[in-house]
Amino acid sequence: MAIVELISNHLEIITVGVVSAVAYYGIRGEKSSSEKAVKVLTKAKKSGMDTPFTLHPEIDPKKCLGCGSCTRVCPEGDILRLVDHLSTLVSPTKCVGHGECADACPAGAITLVFGTKKVGLDMPRLTPNYETNVSGVYIVGELGGMGLIRNAVKQGKVAGEHAVKHIASGGGQTQTDVVIIGAGPAGLAASLAAIKAGKRYI
Repeated sequence: MAIVELISNHLEIITVGVVSAVAYYGIRGEKSSSEKAVKVLTKAKKSGMDTPFTLHPEIDPKKCLGCGSCTRVCPEGDILRLVDHLSTLVSPTKCVGHGECADACPAGAITLVFGTKKVGLDMPRLTPNYETNVSGVYIVGELGGMGLIRNAVKQGKVAGEHAVKHIASGGGQTQTDVVIIGAGPAGLAASLAAIKAGKRYI
């Protein structure tokens, strides 16, 4: 009975002790993880592998909550890691542009971009429908730097649906309504959008 009474009298102290221990080991583990991430990033910089080749996440440090959601969802592994409580691109050359990190970010701190400050990339401006600054010309799939099948299909579908909605009416002077260049996932998705809309395409 004395033990039960002793525990109940000191329950607050025991609770504080347990919570403190959990917090200590959690912070220590987080610090260790951050140190490992810095080592990976330093190694990438030394070997010249710190510039991404394709579409990659750009993190806004002012918006990043440091929750780590983005670090857990990448199918490619440790591309993003938390460094000093901020998401950081530590293995840029391994990124293939899935975009799972941007979808998982609750704060909208991640934008998928092409090129870097070191290496610019000449890309035409694209609308959300993948139409370039030349009206009626769309860039999707591998040509747009997003070679992943899922992304290419999505882009081809969006571009194809937008294109067939904006075909000039009347005239009928051509044999085709839409010209689709490429028969990869994006081209096939755009072709299916044309078929669904009953448009002539090649």
